Amino acid sequence: MKINATLQKLVAEFLGVTLFLIAIVGSVSHSLAVPQLSLAVTLGLAILITGGISGGHLNPAVSLFFYSRKEISLSHFLLYVLAQIGGGLLGAFIGLQLWGKSVSAISLGSTPSLAVLLGEWVATGGLVFLYGFLISSKRSNFIPVAVGLWVFSAASITQSGAQANPAVTIALLLTGQPIATSGWIIVAELVGMLTGIIGLMVFTAKPVKAKKVTK
Repeated sequence: MKINATLQKLVAEFLGVTLFLIAIVGSVSHSLAVPQLSLAVTLGLAILITGGISGGHLNPAVSLFFYSRKEISLSHFLLYVLAQIGGGLLGAFIGLQLWGKSVSAISLGSTPSLAVLLGEWVATGGLVFLYGFLISSKRSNFIPVAVGLWVFSAASITQSGAQANPAVTIALLLTGQPIATSGWIIVAELVGMLTGIIGLMVFTAKPVKAKKVTK
């Protein structure tokens, strides 16, 4: 079977994020003792499956990072984001249906606490840094495992559960997360992405040797 290369990438991103959101919403709805494990393993597997097709971004912040490096075009970036958000909304809906729960009414809400915003800043910054560092060091094959482990860790230590993904944040509107909360979290995620890029620039920079001073 033949398929358009761009369409194949978009389908991979769409289904990858769909699967991830099913894990997030399904595990939380089921009240698992350790929901972080389920979503971390699912994300790692989704990246492993989609990595060879679309690059395994599964996250608008990651796609924006690759666009900033001119590794994808603006049109591909925009299409990726649409596919990711669409997949997130579908995954959240399916995750709710798996446990017989309905979509929550949309509410305005209020600004989240500083602790929540800091958590998203740290989680997203670390995620983007991992992608960039492993690619720069030619160890991209470790991305599925590394990202899964980071998400598990970050989700365990942050109040927001380390959404670290604008598509996830938007999809969680269906579960009752307020609009204002989601908006501020997305801002924190984008700032985290920029922080991750700055950290990456430092860690991958070539050190300049000090010149010897002659007397």
